Amino acid sequence: MWDLVIVGAGPVGLAAAIEAKRASLNAVVLEKGTIVHTLYRWPKETVFFSEAKNIEIGGHPFPSLSAKPTRREALQYYRRVAENEALDIRTYTEVTRIQPQSEHFMVGYRDRDGEGQLKSRFVLVATGYYDNPNRLSVPGEELPHVRYGLDETLPYWNQQVVVVGGSNSAVEAALELYRGGAQVSVVHHGAEIRPRVKYWLKPDFENRVREGAIRLLLQARIVEITPREVVVEQGAGSTLRLPSDFVLIYIGYKAVDNLLRAAQVAYRGDAPVLSEAYETSIRGLFVAGSAGFGSDTRTVFIENGREHAQRAVQQIADRLKGSNLHTTSPRQA
Repeated sequence: MWDLVIVGAGPVGLAAAIEAKRASLNAVVLEKGTIVHTLYRWPKETVFFSEAKNIEIGGHPFPSLSAKPTRREALQYYRRVAENEALDIRTYTEVTRIQPQSEHFMVGYRDRDGEGQLKSRFVLVATGYYDNPNRLSVPGEELPHVRYGLDETLPYWNQQVVVVGGSNSAVEAALELYRGGAQVSVVHHGAEIRPRVKYWLKPDFENRVREGAIRLLLQARIVEITPREVVVEQGAGSTLRLPSDFVLIYIGYKAVDNLLRAAQVAYRGDAPVLSEAYETSIRGLFVAGSAGFGSDTRTVFIENGREHAQRAVQQIADRLKGSNLHTTSPRQA
């Protein structure tokens, strides 16, 4: 019997594991990919919007060459923190179900050896959202040249690329593609690029549009994608066809919450009902980070996700302390 199973080894899941260790809980982290798998999948040249001090976990200082760290620096930082804390992390172990029992949970998983399960008094889900991008739901979206992220710009050199969206990620991708030699068109349903686009990106993007280096279509929606074109509806029923070798979609994300839904957690709208300690309607099942916020992913970051983890684990520790139910030897479970 474990005290706590944490689902997800991103920065928020690692923060929860550190809090659990310091509260003397027997905790294990299950992660379907590598440690901080989401950050690993980010574009290789990503620079964080947050300052390094704001994404530290466990009180470990984050050394960075500049105020805003790079993806590479973040990968090294979180790996070293996990090593220094000697956290029990089982990578390439995908959680397949969370089954509430009378006094505990059965957590099913799948790894390279097959199916298995763990018994735990509490579960905390920190699965994030990066694996669940919003979709246009238009004909042709399943074509192989349609992507939901940008790794490197070289494959798009001398290609006609349509970027869909009007927030930070879309604007940043459009600028990187333009500077990587792509011919870029941006399609956004709003009347303007979102006002909250980062202050160092917005004027750069607007200047590129003004000089004609990037084409911007506002109040426009893609209604169909073909192998060589996108069909765009703009204005009162008028349509145009944009040549496109690739389509990159940046219209937000939704929380990866299939485990919560399968466990029959109560929802309000598209987000689970949570207590002040981020406990779901099922006693003992907690969330931390964007996993508990449905489509409202723009308001949840590593900064406040750390706080969710701290509050949830403190509640778990207090409850275990009051019941005197600490497990003494989880590795023999």
